[in-house]
Amino acid sequence: MKRLFALLAMVILPAMAWPHGGEDHSHDAAPAAPADIAPRAVAQSEDFELTVLKTGGRILLYLDRYADNAPVTGAVIELESGTYKAVAKETEPGLYALPGDAFAKPAKYPLTLSVQAGDTADLLAASLDLTEPEVTVEHVHSWDEWAVWGGAASVLLVAVGFVLARRRKAMKGVPQ
Repeated sequence: MKRLFALLAMVILPAMAWPHGGEDHSHDAAPAAPADIAPRAVAQSEDFELTVLKTGGRILLYLDRYADNAPVTGAVIELESGTYKAVAKETEPGLYALPGDAFAKPAKYPLTLSVQAGDTADLLAASLDLTEPEVTVEHVHSWDEWAVWGGAASVLLVAVGFVLARRRKAMKGVPQ
């Protein structure tokens, strides 16, 4: 029995070390963002923090104070990108909206944002990336992967059988 186990181990274990597949196992690539996250851009200064979101046909601007994250109300926000220029309207405290028709095509849009809130004014720059996300390829298991797992399972079953056979043999000699 020992010889059978040793023979199986010598045949199957080296097979598990063979290379396979050709898939890329590097860790350099960033994980893909979930599809439900809207494209966004962030800009900040000593006074303000501004988040730009494209949702549907609108551009939403979230404006808050950098120091305490308090929403900034009553601000005038002017957005420029290329030839597009518009003033955002406040819809809720700290939330401003613009029509997003000018950002319909997938591209990277440089944004210049002018913010005037009370006595404080700031000029912020950001980039809104609306390019399509990369398509990820799903990993497909090949026959050699299944062969390795099957071989490992076979070795495990033989080992369990060997242990059970030795226990049964040892138990026959024990008086009860």
